[in-house]
Amino acid sequence: MVLKTAVIIAGGRGKRFEERTEDLPKPLIPVMDKPILEWVIEWLVRNGVERVVIGTAYKKEMIKNYFGDGSDFGIKIMYTEHDEKGGTEDAFKAAIEQSGIDDENFYAMNSDQITNLSLEDFGNAHIRNNCIVTLATVNLRTNFGIINVDEDGRIIEFKEKGEVKDKKMNSGFYVFNKKIKNFLVGGNIEENTFKKLIKEGKINHFQHDGIWITINDKKELANAEEILKRLESSN
Repeated sequence: MVLKTAVIIAGGRGKRFEERTEDLPKPLIPVMDKPILEWVIEWLVRNGVERVVIGTAYKKEMIKNYFGDGSDFGIKIMYTEHDEKGGTEDAFKAAIEQSGIDDENFYAMNSDQITNLSLEDFGNAHIRNNCIVTLATVNLRTNFGIINVDEDGRIIEFKEKGEVKDKKMNSGFYVFNKKIKNFLVGGNIEENTFKKLIKEGKINHFQHDGIWITINDKKELANAEEILKRLESSN
């Protein structure tokens, strides 16, 4: 099933973009003439999401002015505010509490990734697993060659850079059960909440093998535009 609500954390300054974010919040940095966050919202709409809570901090008024109530984008948008200097756990906690979300399950995510993840499949996996958090994972990516050694220290395999299929990365896309509220105390969600849930066996993963593009600096921005142009020309 497709869940109806999504929480997007969009409060970061994006310091690795240097002067680009002096006058513009990171979620509004254009990728092929469209803000990063607009790509995310359009993907949510295509997947059937009806409501979005956007957690804001740095230059929040610019984000609110651009997206408004969401009617121009085919979705209902409300905004919450958190401290820019706080961690991701603080941001999610503020977004959930201030918006009064009472959905049994809802999507949650960062605002700086573009994907074709199927939210219906993601939501179904979360419900089947009956856990508090389902985390979408992707295969580990590395820019370095990978060396495997035997127990005597001899190199038995050398692989060029690329994906490491037996190691997983956090994609930054989640499904939360409303019980997540009981685990959010502040700081970074990966270091606090997720570690607690691991100990209690209440967090699971959903493997995504499709498109997953991160946009954290100028180099990744250029790479994102190259990938999206290639995808656009192939359609």
